[in-house]
Amino acid sequence: MVIGRRWNVLWENLTSVYLPEHVTAIARQYGRLHTPSAVDYFIIARNEFPWEQLPDVVIARRGYDNYLVMLAIRENVSVVDITNTLIAVHQTDSEAQAFGRHHTQEEYNANVLGKFHWRYGWTNNSQFMTKTVLDKSRNADSIVIVRREATKPKTRARRN
Repeated sequence: MVIGRRWNVLWENLTSVYLPEHVTAIARQYGRLHTPSAVDYFIIARNEFPWEQLPDVVIARRGYDNYLVMLAIRENVSVVDITNTLIAVHQTDSEAQAFGRHHTQEEYNANVLGKFHWRYGWTNNSQFMTKTVLDKSRNADSIVIVRREATKPKTRARRN
């Protein structure tokens, strides 16, 4: 499973974007990296994930992303956080940031999933991450996957 976080950029700050390097520059200049608790994108092999263990949840409601990552880690699916080597920009405004939190069924997933250690599903709890290193033989940067130092998240707070 490949996961990552996005850079939130207020649409008012955007200028003309023509090339990939413009996206990176805008993200770094005007954006803010989203919290590790929010998993903003997933790439999952259909046959490598225990889909039968995932309850019926609603995408874009709280909890499903953390449950999905927690389930993958618990079931020994390799999870790679590529946040450090991929810039994903989310054009946003102040209203869109909290849109899902104002929905009438905001707590739907929490009710379906029940109590679980939601912090185990944060991006920074993946077993692996990517980083950029200088490949001296080619005199160019390369992206490598490294094992993340094991950190046990605090379990004091639980999502109900």
